[in-house]
Amino acid sequence: GQFYPGEPSILRSEVTRLLKMAKPCTQKQTIPLAIIVPHAGYIFSGITAASAYNQLGPEPYIERVFILASSHQMHYQGANIYRSGDYETLLGIIKIDHETIDSLCNANTLFTYREDAHLFEHSLEVQLPFLQVILNKPFNLIPIILGTHSAEECSLLAETLSPHLAKSNLFIISSDFSHYPSYNDAIENDRITTNAILSNDPNHLINTLEENRRLEIPGLITSLCSWTSVLTLLYMTQQRAFSYHWIDYQNSGDQTIYGDRKRVVGYSSIAIYEK
Repeated sequence: GQFYPGEPSILRSEVTRLLKMAKPCTQKQTIPLAIIVPHAGYIFSGITAASAYNQLGPEPYIERVFILASSHQMHYQGANIYRSGDYETLLGIIKIDHETIDSLCNANTLFTYREDAHLFEHSLEVQLPFLQVILNKPFNLIPIILGTHSAEECSLLAETLSPHLAKSNLFIISSDFSHYPSYNDAIENDRITTNAILSNDPNHLINTLEENRRLEIPGLITSLCSWTSVLTLLYMTQQRAFSYHWIDYQNSGDQTIYGDRKRVVGYSSIAIYEK
């Protein structure tokens, strides 16, 4: 009822409508191994998110979905994986992949179990209805919320996750872009940040985010709210043959009813393919 409709049939219809309105699949012969997707309310970022999900094509074969989202609620070392039960949305239950989760935690002490980190974290939850509609079949979920603000820890997390970046698995990196600059400043700042991500160079992204901060753009409090999740992905792909493709961009000022162009949030979607 806040980030998306609170009735099952309306939610399914809304996700289906967004997917039809969004940009279509551009590379129909291959499925991305990862997508970077915004996580605001569907009324603001839904079309940009749908553009990313459309790149999966019709009825993609995906067994496991890893979602990386940076915590908006708390700060802690490393990353937390939910394993107390399953996830449930209005569209049904999503099974947690306990075997994969146990293997990650056994391999790296930066992965821990913490239920409270997941209870009020919207950035992971809002991805699930899109997955349930576009995959249209059961899949196993590995829900990961990063609490770290350390690039070094992101690199260590990436070492453990990298072997899972393979066919039949999908990584979703949940992040919005600039927060609260003006409309035109957001477009320029988000262009710079997006290009840094497309470079597939984690150090370039770190330097770009710092340069954006030094510019002291009025209203800007972050260029990439889940920067640790995006950075972890870049550490996973930097030494391997992956290509990053920009898909779509909007910001909250593009929403005709509620859009405020003096203070906006940016949304960019990106798909990552194996070369």
